[in-house]
Amino acid sequence: MGSRWMKKTTCIAILVSAVVMLNSVLSARSAENQYPPNQEVPVNFVAVSERIHTSGQPSKVQLGQLRAKGYALIINLATPASSGAIPEEGMLIAKTGISYLNIPVDFRKPGHEDFELFSNILSQSGSRRVLVHCQVNKRASVFTFLYRVIHEGVSPDLAWQNVTSIWEPDPPWIDFIRLVLMRHSIVYDPF
Repeated sequence: MGSRWMKKTTCIAILVSAVVMLNSVLSARSAENQYPPNQEVPVNFVAVSERIHTSGQPSKVQLGQLRAKGYALIINLATPASSGAIPEEGMLIAKTGISYLNIPVDFRKPGHEDFELFSNILSQSGSRRVLVHCQVNKRASVFTFLYRVIHEGVSPDLAWQNVTSIWEPDPPWIDFIRLVLMRHSIVYDPF
C-alpha cells in the first residue's frame, strides 16, 4: 500500500508541476502574441488581464503599432512634463483611430478624483482592449490594481502581484492606496 501511495503522490506532483509550467508558458505566449520577438515592448509591460495591459511610456514607433495589436483605448496617467513624455502622443494615437485620454496624475500627490475619472472611463470601455501607461508603469500599476480590486472583484493578493512586479510604492502612494480602498470599504493592506 505504501508504494502505491508513493506512486500516486509522485504522479500528482508531476501533474502539478506540468500545470505550473504550462501556465508559465501560456503567460509568456500571451505577451509574445502582443509583441513578437522582433519588436521591442514598452518598458515594464505587464499583461494584467486579457483586456487590460499596463506599461511605461511607449515609443513613437510602439504608439503607431497599438491598433495592430488590438488596442482600442489608451489611458496615459503621466503628466505632459514627465521625463520621456511624447508631446504629440494624443495626436499620434488619434491618427490610428484609437481612443485616447490623458489623466495627468501628480506622482507626488495622487488624487482620489483622478482615480474616479480613471475608473469611470475604464468601466465604460466595455470589452475593448486597453493600455494604461505612465512614465515607468508606477501610476498605471497602482490605478489598475485598485480598479481590478474595486470594480472587477479580483483578489487583492492576486492583483497586488502586478504592482510589486514593477515597484514597491512609497509613502504618498501607500496613503493613496489605503485611502481609496477604505473609501470603497475594502479591507486590505499589503504594507
